[in-house]
Amino acid sequence: MKIKFPILSILITGLSFAQSNQFVYEYKFKMDSLNRNQSEVENMVLQTSPKGSKFYSQVKAVYDSTMTATFKNANATQQTHFDFTKLIQSKVSTEVIKTYPDYKRTLKKEISSNQLLINNDKKLDWKISKEKSKVLGYDVQKATTTLYGRKWSVWFAPEIPIQDGPHEFFGLPGLILKAEDSKGDHIFTLVGTKKTEVNSDEIINKKTREIAINEEKFRKIWTEYKKDPVKDMRQDLVSSGGSAEVSMTFEGKTYTQDDVLRLVEKERKEGLQKNNNFLELDLYR
Repeated sequence: MKIKFPILSILITGLSFAQSNQFVYEYKFKMDSLNRNQSEVENMVLQTSPKGSKFYSQVKAVYDSTMTATFKNANATQQTHFDFTKLIQSKVSTEVIKTYPDYKRTLKKEISSNQLLINNDKKLDWKISKEKSKVLGYDVQKATTTLYGRKWSVWFAPEIPIQDGPHEFFGLPGLILKAEDSKGDHIFTLVGTKKTEVNSDEIINKKTREIAINEEKFRKIWTEYKKDPVKDMRQDLVSSGGSAEVSMTFEGKTYTQDDVLRLVEKERKEGLQKNNNFLELDLYR
């Protein structure tokens, strides 16, 4: 996938026809601080438009659209069994929306069934170095900053006139092609680009079910989730008690509602023990 495209021509064409530019980053991360030999990898997309950008997991986008279409069809056909054997689940649920030209950011986080929005309009304090290198064939320059308790080194390309980058990074005179924290636990590297036609409003749109909170409220919700990671799921099942019994198939095995609840609780508790090296470190303290 590491193919260099003529990004500048893509930008000019995209702006002329209100098209969206997709910059694909390989995200390599270590979620278990006690097992740094194990890394996870997932492709992320920075989708830009004249009004703003959205940074999200490529895998999650496919998963969400498939789920939405499946359950929409189920409502029409009264389907009660679902086979998700071939559907790949994302390792990354976080999304970031930026608006142009002010570069206000909205961090989208999920805790159980809660879809949360954390707004941020703080500027990043960049220190630009004279050090230069190359990423994907582009001349890049180094800069450093601190974000959510992590120290970061990034490489930006002055020849690509977009003051944006992966995650919440922005504000440098060129697109950020690579970002790495000081411990090497989280690394974003540009691996390709493409262009698509999309409505700019759709990129920066926020859904009605999403709840705007501050960082303090997020930490409170996170603490409660760690105590009972399936509380919301259990409540949803109780509230829909009059509905038909639903079953689901994953990896060739069929589960009842109670089976799913027990399985999810077990997986989430095990995940909480291993996942302790979050990208937004300060949010989870």
